[in-house]
Amino acid sequence: MWAIRFLRPILKALDQGNAIRTAVVLALRILGVLSVLVGLYVLIEILKLSFQLPTQGTIGGLLFAIVFIAGVASLFQIFFYRAESVRDLGESPFTVIPIFSILFRTLGETYAASGLAVGVGGCIFVWFSGMSPVQLLPGVGGILPAPAGGTFLDGVLFLVWVCAASFTALIVFYFLGEAIVVIADIARNVRSLARERGVTSEQASKDVAA
Repeated sequence: MWAIRFLRPILKALDQGNAIRTAVVLALRILGVLSVLVGLYVLIEILKLSFQLPTQGTIGGLLFAIVFIAGVASLFQIFFYRAESVRDLGESPFTVIPIFSILFRTLGETYAASGLAVGVGGCIFVWFSGMSPVQLLPGVGGILPAPAGGTFLDGVLFLVWVCAASFTALIVFYFLGEAIVVIADIARNVRSLARERGVTSEQASKDVAA
């Protein structure tokens, strides 16, 4: 019996969504802090590589680092802003769906912010150094597949390609976030219709579809 009494408030909190929302808020804030720590590590590596390059490459690497810092700051703000969005969610018959909607938006925003920073910084690095930005960030090819070269046009193409990929990712993840909300609204309307008519949810869903 003591176990039931101990678990009851936990289960009640899970049912109401408070515990889940609190856990997601904490996770997003932790991700925000981790993004800064990882960003600082990558920044140090960028600076190390920059100072090993010729003068023009060093200047391009330093400018890339400045843009990269702005990108890391944006990620930190995105994670903490979305944590507040999850915390401010009101009561709803659906606990996880609104949270997933915000998480999808967060994914799109983080990818877009990272892509924009890498795109702008990489373009500047190409213009100053005449080298591919992949030399500064070896893992960027897998995350942001884009043409890489050392000419002025290559820098422009890199910027355009990465920005296009980032914008596409933003739109797709926002669409997924809104689609989840729409599905939740349909399910809520089906429930309401079922209660009003005294029919099953399956029959009410058929009436809504018709």
